[in-house]
Amino acid sequence: MGISRLSRAFADLIPAYAGRAEFRIVGKGYEAAASAIVREAREGRLDAVVAGGSNGAYLRQHVDVPVVLVKVTGFDVMSALATARRISPQVALVTHASTYAEVDEFVRAFSLSIPAYTYLTEDDATARVKALRQEGIKVVVGPGLVTDLADKHGLVGVFLYSGVSVRGALEDAIEAARLRRIEAARRDYVNTILAHLNEGVAAVDAEGRIQSFNPAMERFLGTPAGNAVGRRLQLLAPGLSLDGVMHSGEKELEAIHKLGDKMVVVNRIPIAGEGGVTGAVLTIQDANAIQRVDRNLRSRNRARPVGVRYSLDDLAGASAAMQHLRELARRYAVVDSTVLIGGESGTGKEVLAQGMHDASPRRAFPFVAVNCAAFPEALLESELFGYEEGAFTGARRGGKAGLFESAHNGTLFLDEVGDMPPSLQTRLLRVLQEKQVLPIGGLEPVPVNVRVIAATHRDLAAMVREGGFRQDLYYRLNILRIEMPPLRARAGDLPELAELLYRRAQERLGLAHPGALPAPVRARLAHYGWPGNIRELENVTERIAVLVGGRRLAAGELLHELQGAVPELFAGVDVAARSGAAAPAVPVEALPPAAPARVERQRQAPPQSLAGVARASQAEHIRQVLAQCGGNRTQACHLLGISPTTLWRRLRDAPADEAA
Repeated sequence: MGISRLSRAFADLIPAYAGRAEFRIVGKGYEAAASAIVREAREGRLDAVVAGGSNGAYLRQHVDVPVVLVKVTGFDVMSALATARRISPQVALVTHASTYAEVDEFVRAFSLSIPAYTYLTEDDATARVKALRQEGIKVVVGPGLVTDLADKHGLVGVFLYSGVSVRGALEDAIEAARLRRIEAARRDYVNTILAHLNEGVAAVDAEGRIQSFNPAMERFLGTPAGNAVGRRLQLLAPGLSLDGVMHSGEKELEAIHKLGDKMVVVNRIPIAGEGGVTGAVLTIQDANAIQRVDRNLRSRNRARPVGVRYSLDDLAGASAAMQHLRELARRYAVVDSTVLIGGESGTGKEVLAQGMHDASPRRAFPFVAVNCAAFPEALLESELFGYEEGAFTGARRGGKAGLFESAHNGTLFLDEVGDMPPSLQTRLLRVLQEKQVLPIGGLEPVPVNVRVIAATHRDLAAMVREGGFRQDLYYRLNILRIEMPPLRARAGDLPELAELLYRRAQERLGLAHPGALPAPVRARLAHYGWPGNIRELENVTERIAVLVGGRRLAAGELLHELQGAVPELFAGVDVAARSGAAAPAVPVEALPPAAPARVERQRQAPPQSLAGVARASQAEHIRQVLAQCGGNRTQACHLLGISPTTLWRRLRDAPADEAA
């Protein structure tokens, strides 16, 4: 933008820059120049402006593109003054806004009479030139506006700007344009990234005016970016204002905010510069999207998720009962209905549950197991349903997701569900019905997609009749029913199972050459009742593996050592062998029959269910071991491989006639 002589200076120098930039000279000033600049910038044809004097100062305040001023140096002024003095000794210096200290010092040093004046507007400049003419000044040194006015009023005007100054301004303009384009490219790059984010992003300047507004934010707030940029965020969305974080300088992360009918997660982050906070960034995420991401993270593809060690093929046994069990389990695995697994303790109910999960469409998702009898009521509630921060004394900071949430899209195995307290039965029923979990201390329920498999050794139907278990929960759990057969009901599988567990025990002990079970041991195992089922068989085979340890023992010596290590296999034989005397091998057929009184009692008693028979058998075996241990419950528990609580429960649950 050049007026008069500055335009001619531009015209003389611009051709030299034809290969580097496109310069256009516009002979306008002030408001007319500003309008032209705004129009060119809107159409994308303008990177920078070069101007001088008051015109340049005006444009800097009225346009949004870089305005490079033609800078006047002290050398330029002294050179122009020297030219003026050669014309006439009556010289005055008129400059825009300020004088030049080095010129003032030069004039004083050489005792020169050169008055210096300043102006701000075109009217100021006109008045000053007229006054100088009245004072007898013949030559006026100044920028283009001043020299034009001097010529107009009969004075001689000497142009202040040198070619060096104009060339410097042109060079600065080219550099400003280059940097502006680099910044524009970076901005376009960032905006391209922001445009592809599902997260809403808005950035504001120090005054809270929106500078960046991506498409996701347009969708969240229902406002086009064209209508948002330049407005104060406080007025557009008062609830999302960033004024607070700009004032405090502290981040506000993961705040929950309701936006229309959506729950969103809001982050407010101040932007700090060298002079303090220069703006802030607002991000908005859909809470449902975060939940989906969380589910995907928890469901990364893997052949067997953490917590699953068994498949249905691990349910060993070729008996008809086991073949039917595996076939039924595969049929149940492919649907989402709740399954209730019944059966005595130690029959492998969790192995069956893991196998069904592994065979189901949920196999890539978590399998989470919890024993409902192993936790106090308050702790079980927090484990199952989770809690919010501050829900109770000692609650973890940030809260904790419950096992239902941890099993999202997968399977939750509720072992010993018959021991669940009544108050939790009510909450469990609601989760199964509504498919939502409300954490302790929470206000918003969390949707969950979980397949529930429950297991119990109790007779839930009888507990319902006695009021110990909720009837509605029983019907909700007992949609698909499957019973684990006790080991004594599939005696044909015992040799295979015993050899399998014996081999695994030897491998755990690190034996280089695992061997088969000794023949005398196999005979004893085959004629034992196995009240503890597979768990007891695993216990016994491990004890035998530790005892034998690869040694070669004669049959008598082996049986003598087994009587001390595995006395339950010798219940009813002469216990003198345990005192240290050698005990001959006792043939199976020589084992004592059931006591006549007991047989008579069984004949007179009414028929019992299989569960009742199992409890009676277990109680009888426990009493035999207790008798052999002289009533020492600790020793009996050690031999049986059970806890004192389990021993007490087995005796408590024995049928009335057996207890008698």
